[in-house]
Amino acid sequence: MMNTSTQPLRWKPSVPTALLVYLGYLAIFYTTWYVNGIEYNDIGRDAMTAKLWYALPTLFGSTFLIIILWVLGWWRLVLFDNYRAAPKWAWVLPIVMVLVIANNLLGVDRSRLTPELLLWVTLGGVGVGIGEETITRGALLIGLRANHTEKKAWLYSTLLFSALHIPNALFGLPVEAMLAQLVLTFIMGSGLYVVRRISGTLILPIILHGLWDSSLFASEATRVPISMWQWVVYPIAIVCLVGVFRGK
Repeated sequence: MMNTSTQPLRWKPSVPTALLVYLGYLAIFYTTWYVNGIEYNDIGRDAMTAKLWYALPTLFGSTFLIIILWVLGWWRLVLFDNYRAAPKWAWVLPIVMVLVIANNLLGVDRSRLTPELLLWVTLGGVGVGIGEETITRGALLIGLRANHTEKKAWLYSTLLFSALHIPNALFGLPVEAMLAQLVLTFIMGSGLYVVRRISGTLILPIILHGLWDSSLFASEATRVPISMWQWVVYPIAIVCLVGVFRGK
């Protein structure tokens, strides 16, 4: 396992470098989608779409990030903050997220959850958790922190997380659905930023993000309606974000 505590900082964090890493991740992810001929609305409908359109692009992107951030020497900064943010009551957010994830997973139709589907949904969760969190709440955040206040670093990194989903409209997602997705991902991204701040590490957002997406894909793939409880997370995320910026 990589020892991030003693890893040398080979390249000073900056906005231009972080943006180049971000663009590299996007290039790998969407090239994989293009080559595999994605139909966005069919992602996760079966094991093959979970493999080609969910797991592989995120795993390829994650591999790129693991290598480039090791070369830059950023892993310690990406994974850990020097202090944890207040307030402690903001821990209600990850707790509620865990409850929603558990509810989704318990509701999955196990008769339709084949071993192959389970494998690729799980690997997709690993890829999306590592990939999207490492590039946005990781590399982008620390690059922005080098030149901006913490509030601006949160805002710009979360906007870029939301922007990751704009190209979905080029692969079959209706434009109006994409616009709604941008709003929801901005709120969810803000919530995951809160989780990083209160825990002091990116590891917890990586785990929660991966489990969140995989629980939704597993439900859809087994033809189980998504639980309405997921919508509780969004207002809680907003309240906790305000609490973090008003806290010490």
